[in-house]
Amino acid sequence: MTPQFLIIGAARSGTTALYQHLVEHPRLFLTEPKEPHYYALAGTTPAFTGPGDRQTINRLAVTDPDAYRALYRGARPDQVRGEASVSTMYYPEAVERVRAEAPDARLVCMLRDPVDRAFSAYGFMRTRGFEPCDTFEEALADEARRIEAGWHHIWHYTAMGRYGEQLAHVLDVFPREQVLVLRHEDMSADPDAALARVHEFLGVPVLPHTVDPDPHRSGEPRSALLSRLVSTPHPAKRFAAPLVPKALRRRLRREIVRRNIVRSSYRPETRAQLVETFRADLNLLEQVTGLDVSAWRSPERAASGRP
Repeated sequence: MTPQFLIIGAARSGTTALYQHLVEHPRLFLTEPKEPHYYALAGTTPAFTGPGDRQTINRLAVTDPDAYRALYRGARPDQVRGEASVSTMYYPEAVERVRAEAPDARLVCMLRDPVDRAFSAYGFMRTRGFEPCDTFEEALADEARRIEAGWHHIWHYTAMGRYGEQLAHVLDVFPREQVLVLRHEDMSADPDAALARVHEFLGVPVLPHTVDPDPHRSGEPRSALLSRLVSTPHPAKRFAAPLVPKALRRRLRREIVRRNIVRSSYRPETRAQLVETFRADLNLLEQVTGLDVSAWRSPERAASGRP
């Protein structure tokens, strides 16, 4: 089996919340894990080198074709099959692989102000205890070295926010009618209206949302040690896993994370600099999608941590 739709990005833009909403729809089937990263990494043995990459994406990515197709075995005939790997939009070869293997697939893209997205990604990695830089600015300065050294895409704080470039390629490969682009703020302001657009796009009955999503939070950890214990494999976790239901484990993990983080911030001038960095790409984004992202060009949005 192959997917009939994919949430292709962008990371730290509300894709987890969207996934959690769509999982509740009886006519939709989404893979577990949320992000197999198959189309970005198919046929490879992931060997990313960033802090925590070995324990996370290198261990969890589904790169074997048969193993990937097996993720859909539980789908009923009346369900529309999909997944939500945010790497799909970022890696050009991933989109081309989707076109080759699932040419009729519908692609859903959730975008967020790229500066907010970058800072959220930084905070997410700080929350997990992996980000070594104490400030957002230090991490931005180190980005080019990290990419060259083979750190995986979550570390590409500014590069992953070049939506115009990425979606221009997507729309070179897929017809426009197979691509739906949403803004993070629209989902936040009116989730039922945004979900209605997604449901209609996927050809399933429009239903109101039934869950309050629990996205991965980001911020500065009170205890880096606790963050790493929660975020990485541990023998005690493997022992407890069969004894504690998965849903309860997730709630406990996220409650520990919530209590262990505080909001962080960055220098106001950093936003102004990043807005200029993204300006040409935002212009391209509007050209290729028709989306209005004028608010994302403001140098004065609040510089505070967000989930």
